[in-house]
Amino acid sequence: MSLAELAAAVGRRSADEQVSDIADIITFVESDWGLGLRLYPVQRVILKAHYGMELDDNPHGFPLDVPIPKSHPNYDIELTDLDGFYKFRVHTTDWRREKDQYLTEAGYLRYLYDNKRCNIREVIPGKERREMVLSVGRRSGKTLITSCIVAYETYKLLLKGNAQHYYGVSASNVIQLISVATDRDQAGLLYQEASGHFQKCDFYKAYTANATQSFATFQTPHDIDRYGSYRDNPKARYSVKVTFKSCVAKGLRGGNNILVALDEAAHFGEKGQASADEVYQAVEPSTRTFSPKDPRDKTRVLRGPDGKHMPNEGRIILISSPLGKQGLFYKQYLLGFGDNQAADNLLCIQAPTWEVNPTVPAETFVGSYLKDPAVFFTEFGAEFTDRTRGWLESPEDLLACIDANLRPKTRAAPRMPHFMGLDVALVGDYSALAIGHNDTEGRVVLDAYERIRAGEGDYIGLERLEFEDVADWVRAWSRRFYIEEGIFDQWAGIPMEQSLKRKGLAQLLSVHHTRQLSSRMFQNFKNLMMDRKLVLYDWPLPADPIDGEHGDLIAELLELQAEYISKYIIKVEAPDMAGKHDDLSDAVVRMVWCATQNGMKTHAVTGHRSQGGSPGYSRFGRQPTARGNGGSHPSRQIFPGSTGRKR
Repeated sequence: MSLAELAAAVGRRSADEQVSDIADIITFVESDWGLGLRLYPVQRVILKAHYGMELDDNPHGFPLDVPIPKSHPNYDIELTDLDGFYKFRVHTTDWRREKDQYLTEAGYLRYLYDNKRCNIREVIPGKERREMVLSVGRRSGKTLITSCIVAYETYKLLLKGNAQHYYGVSASNVIQLISVATDRDQAGLLYQEASGHFQKCDFYKAYTANATQSFATFQTPHDIDRYGSYRDNPKARYSVKVTFKSCVAKGLRGGNNILVALDEAAHFGEKGQASADEVYQAVEPSTRTFSPKDPRDKTRVLRGPDGKHMPNEGRIILISSPLGKQGLFYKQYLLGFGDNQAADNLLCIQAPTWEVNPTVPAETFVGSYLKDPAVFFTEFGAEFTDRTRGWLESPEDLLACIDANLRPKTRAAPRMPHFMGLDVALVGDYSALAIGHNDTEGRVVLDAYERIRAGEGDYIGLERLEFEDVADWVRAWSRRFYIEEGIFDQWAGIPMEQSLKRKGLAQLLSVHHTRQLSSRMFQNFKNLMMDRKLVLYDWPLPADPIDGEHGDLIAELLELQAEYISKYIIKVEAPDMAGKHDDLSDAVVRMVWCATQNGMKTHAVTGHRSQGGSPGYSRFGRQPTARGNGGSHPSRQIFPGSTGRKR
């Protein structure tokens, strides 16, 4: 009897009889009677290693169980005999696809191990790893890999005849396979992929009870024998459910989860019910009870031929592109490399997109690398990076934007639109401003910057600045440059706006700097820098080489640190060291943002500016907020802030 015939007949078997001849996952996934998919070679290695399947290690090549057409686009293959069988080869290369080498499946696993990208050097046949931490790059087919595991585990459950009895689970408790992600939409993507397998594969049709956009339920052969088919009776009992949920620990506790897939696990929250740690602790206990039980006493675990208790068959899959060297995802990855009992049950693999998916062209990687090398190696290279690191990965990118002949301006042509960025502090730190303009070549040009502080320069006799002091200083600069628009953050708040407005500077706006907006501003600066659309000056240079080789602004930009809050949000600030500042950087980045938002304003304007503000007012999404009375950071505030105002 073929496997297809066996699958069709299992529903007619007696209630307690189970099928022992279960196909391996590769056969199931790639056979026409199964999912009918063709995996990339590295995807095959991952699934084989997870399920303890022997890896091919014959460099000459032996025929595989399933012949693969030579023309199949998903494989690096070579003819091995006259019967038309081919050998799988794993193609390793760099992101430019220049350093090519071809390895056997087992050779590739050794290659990963030697490069500290896998915690096992070889697969012990029959030894399954119940937990897998898979760090792979974007477009690697993460969802496909996990959905294949979900579909395969569902297939195995149905072939057990009476899965509850097999595992000693109460007949009233449904066995679940769940995917969990940062939100329901993300979790739903994995479910949709698995649901597609259920719909296309004929095997599942005899057992499908209900299939919706949120879940799929299945009747085991035992359910059908005892309670009747769901097709005839929509109230008939089912025993297996595949579903998805968002990462809220409270809603995940309990249940009989034989498989839990934590999708994009590196990007779960850091604290609270949505944190990766809380979610993991909520679901992990539910996967521990799936050891085969004695049919006569479901409290006793069966023993295998070696006399040892048969292992638990519950699984947890943590699959994600990485974020950084922090969080549960990274912790579990490191656990697999340790000398501990937990590591024996863990499979940890880190593989870049260019190895997992051979169809992604090199041009895709080149473009992403040029945009942001650090993000590129995280998202496509699947590398764990330090959460806090230098914001600028390559100083040369910034230095290339410096015009050696450019010097700071003291004034500009009348009515020529300029833009201002402000960082306001009244005590302890500097207040800084930066002024720039758009040139006719689509570049943002820095014209001038300056910073002041209580106790220095013109303010040497002061212990703190007043808002009027800062407003007078800004007004002096605005008399020499036509300021079309300027912004500062909400920490300076209403008092600063009021002081500036009394000076006739209603176009300078307090903007609510959310993490998202601040991140966008710094990324905007970096994008212009990479495209060579920034023109900066580095003057004056330090007189003493001991003080460094760059002026204040360039030196500050080169020292900035980036903390990666999430996949798309970064927090950029000065190093946490005495004497380090980020006020000039903040001012310049805000100026560049204003200029970018007003990219068409390059020529002198006519008429008079309205005192009601500028067109940029609505661009920043101003909202009523509680405002503090000083400083560009809460730590700089010197007395309780105002309560805000209605807009």
